[in-house]
Amino acid sequence: MRTIIHGLVLAVVAVTAPHLASAQNYPTKPIRLIVPFPPGGGNDVIARFVAPQVEAQIKQPVVIDNRAGAQGVIGTQAVTTAEPDGYTLMHNSAGMIINKYIYKSLPYDIFKDVVPVANVAQATGYVVIVDPKLPIHNVADLIAFTKKKDTFYGSSGPGSPIHLGSELFNVRAGTKMSGVQFRGTGPAIAAVMSGNIQVMLAPPGNVLGMVKGGAVRAIAFTGDKPLAELPDLPLVRATVPSYTFTGAWQGWFAPAGTPASVVDYLNKQVRAAVKAPKVAESLAKVGYVPQDQSPAEFSTYFKADAEVWAEAVRAARIEPQ
Repeated sequence: MRTIIHGLVLAVVAVTAPHLASAQNYPTKPIRLIVPFPPGGGNDVIARFVAPQVEAQIKQPVVIDNRAGAQGVIGTQAVTTAEPDGYTLMHNSAGMIINKYIYKSLPYDIFKDVVPVANVAQATGYVVIVDPKLPIHNVADLIAFTKKKDTFYGSSGPGSPIHLGSELFNVRAGTKMSGVQFRGTGPAIAAVMSGNIQVMLAPPGNVLGMVKGGAVRAIAFTGDKPLAELPDLPLVRATVPSYTFTGAWQGWFAPAGTPASVVDYLNKQVRAAVKAPKVAESLAKVGYVPQDQSPAEFSTYFKADAEVWAEAVRAARIEPQ
């Protein structure tokens, strides 16, 4: 019997030893950070703020791999099927939760096939921009305009935070703006600039230069506090008290089965990175606040946030496709 038990112990050690070793020595080679969206988008911008700082801390390259397509589904699937060794990670946002409620089926389960590693940053809100040629200078003007003329807002795709936030504005403000879906935030902003659509909720980092240059007009901010870069810009809730929309968080994830010690290590590195002065300053400029959550805290927040977005999708009357 003792011989059998000893043999079983050796077998277990043989199976687990490689994982233990990799966790103890991690990292020993470059890490691939999949961003499931095109270069230049909101997720990509934030990832490129954080990745170089993490790279400097761990003394290994963190290589960003843009795997765009299907509203982030393609890149997310690539992570869920990757080896859970800590060398393939994902930078994603609340959009991965939204997809759960706008698609009838997905090739993965976000609650089972990925592990929340670190909450990087939380958006503080969106800038409401309009075509500067229009007589719209504040939220009251916008509401009045929508009652006189057909008004179209732009978003970066069906079920995106911008889409849901815009539909929530319709509900709270009593407007009936119609949505026009674009293949990304950039094209939607360009449509406001050209006058093809009238209004959009835009990420601050994408439009601050355009606002200051007069290419678009900023009339309000959707957050619960003024935007640091545009402190005089009024809040939407000053006119529509029931409306506040901060938007989405962004975080890092790993394939399910990644050793807990590796997840903990990465969590500490990301939390340290977002506190670095240069990174924190860059995040603030695009309307994000660094977060400081353990893997367990991020996991709890992730599940709670799913309920919030599920409600937003129902409010937008989106039928799963």
